[in-house]
Amino acid sequence: MVRTLGGPDTDRMEALSDGVFAIVLTLLVLQFEVPDVSASELPAAVADQETLLVSYLLSFVVVGLYWIIHHNLFRYIEAHDRILLWLNLLFLLSISFLPYPTELMGVYGTQFAWTLYALNFVLVGVLLTAVWTYAARADFTAGEISDAAARLITIRGLISPAVFVLSIVVATVNLSAAYFVPILIIPAQMVWTRYYQGEIGDSDGE
Repeated sequence: MVRTLGGPDTDRMEALSDGVFAIVLTLLVLQFEVPDVSASELPAAVADQETLLVSYLLSFVVVGLYWIIHHNLFRYIEAHDRILLWLNLLFLLSISFLPYPTELMGVYGTQFAWTLYALNFVLVGVLLTAVWTYAARADFTAGEISDAAARLITIRGLISPAVFVLSIVVATVNLSAAYFVPILIIPAQMVWTRYYQGEIGDSDGE
């Protein structure tokens, strides 16, 4: 009899995910090359890598943020099946692709490069949200997670994709301004956290 790929724990999923995150964070820095110029030309050559540095820092911060989110979500996901395994693999696929658009953005710094870069982050956010949504609907989450909390967590997962979609629109008008749009993720997450604490607190008090 063929056994389905499911079980009461997620240890191997988390281990694989942590490994992919570690590799991606390492690959991001490998796009840098020491300029082959004279000592007098070095400051200008390093300055020419400004866009590459910005794209690296942004990617590192956002990938790190997604590692934290993934870690937190899997504190409450206690079981899995074949579908959840594949959804998590698709999420890891989107994460592992990030070094490529990051380097394109750093080297070319064009509207097209930013669009590809931002779309990759949109895909990352949507797929991680899909992992959580499926786990919640399949009843793989801890009993302490209510339906209301699960829905609010799903909404939180869509904040980052929405901000990066906005950045693509902004890039059509002003590419430089698009670089700063992802900063909106921080206040948006703060607003969500306050609302979540209020809603869940009210629910617990009833």
